[in-house]
Amino acid sequence: MPRRRDLLLGAAAALAAPAAARAADGLRGVAAARGIRFGLAVQGDALVNDPRAAAAVAAEAAVLVPEGGGKWLALRPEEGVYDFSELDAIIAFAARHGQTVRGHTLLWHAAMEDWTLAALKEGAARGRPLLEAHFDRVLAHTALAIRDWDVANEAVADPRDSADLLRKSPWLESLGPDYLDLAFRAARQRDAGLALTYNDYGCEQDTPVDDEKRRRVLALVRGMRDRGVPIDAVGIQGHLRLGDPFSAPKLAAFVRSLRDLGLRVLVTELDMIEDELRSDAAERDARSAALVHAFVSTVLEGGGDAVLCWGVTDPHSWIGREPGYPALVSGLPARPLPLDAEYRRKPMWHALARAFEGRPWP
Repeated sequence: MPRRRDLLLGAAAALAAPAAARAADGLRGVAAARGIRFGLAVQGDALVNDPRAAAAVAAEAAVLVPEGGGKWLALRPEEGVYDFSELDAIIAFAARHGQTVRGHTLLWHAAMEDWTLAALKEGAARGRPLLEAHFDRVLAHTALAIRDWDVANEAVADPRDSADLLRKSPWLESLGPDYLDLAFRAARQRDAGLALTYNDYGCEQDTPVDDEKRRRVLALVRGMRDRGVPIDAVGIQGHLRLGDPFSAPKLAAFVRSLRDLGLRVLVTELDMIEDELRSDAAERDARSAALVHAFVSTVLEGGGDAVLCWGVTDPHSWIGREPGYPALVSGLPARPLPLDAEYRRKPMWHALARAFEGRPWP
């Protein structure tokens, strides 16, 4: 009887063939044919200095999102100083290649310079004008190019860390528990046509932690809706873990609940965290592809309309740069993204293509 590994690898090879026949089409084209937007997180310097990365991004993505160039750390290096250089490089690249840009992120608990943190510690009298000035300048600068912003990112507390709904953050401590309402209202006041998104992780898979995180995110956005706070969409990040179980019915119910609130749903930061230590890269790829296909298909079938990966090629991933997310798995490089180090399309690429087409994966 064939081993599970052999079945996985054989199925992946067979199902890759139809997508491989469309070698001239990037995922942007495959997705667009079904009315889906596909995109990638990018770094401005890679688009400028790495021709291979730039070519891959141009071929594969219809939407670009700045990995770091839209965060406070990049935009606000000093008090009174704004630096749009990286964000502008991404916007210019997108304009040349017929792409759109999503903004990420107006508020986050991390990625801020010390001067910002010190200002927030002075309380609301300092924090609120700081927020409003940031929204004034950033939304005015990007108004023509960015029509969808992650207004807030990861504001819900991780169930492993706290029983509270909201994460402890400099913004919460400075402005109080209504700081998210303030932020979304401020964004709408400055641009009535801007799509306003709440973005978070940990809602993807079938674990008790994910169950509770889904409940909390739903409670947050439902409360915002009840209070008349302007919110248009929820981003499910999609940092999948190869070692965790997946339940399509649970995820589908979550997406349906968001859609019932009148919210758009999109996958914003898709990649694979390979917690299982396996020496065989081919088997890891096959298992990753199966999980990616199941996850993306479930979101799209529930009414999701966009999928973005957090990078395009494995060496450019944040995995391997952050503590706790190793660059090596069983001595081999981590493989979190659709293209490998040589820009070859992996089974994950083909799984995405088939999910966009509404075709099954075994």
